[in-house]
Amino acid sequence: WAAPPPPPPPSRQDPRLLARVVELAFAGRCVGEIDRQLHLEGFLTSTGTPWPRSNDGRVVVRALLRAGVAPLPGGDARVARYVKELQEKGYGRAARGG
Repeated sequence: WAAPPPPPPPSRQDPRLLARVVELAFAGRCVGEIDRQLHLEGFLTSTGTPWPRSNDGRVVVRALLRAGVAPLPGGDARVARYVKELQEKGYGRAARGG
């Protein structure tokens, strides 16, 4: 018997960015599409730099799992692997489809 992992730490991202990530996921966008849209809309990272044009999807995956939304990998094996790793760490225990 193993104890469940501790809850994930709170997000450092802007709440408006987090809301937009969830909104895009519910519109059926995959993680890569959400990353590109955040760049196009001029969002900033948690350090205040412009959202990169191409990203590995980790921030988006974490945000979606924290919100209880299942990320759509969009055929990206790296994203699918990251989703699995985070779920094993306790993120998104009750993730629902986007």
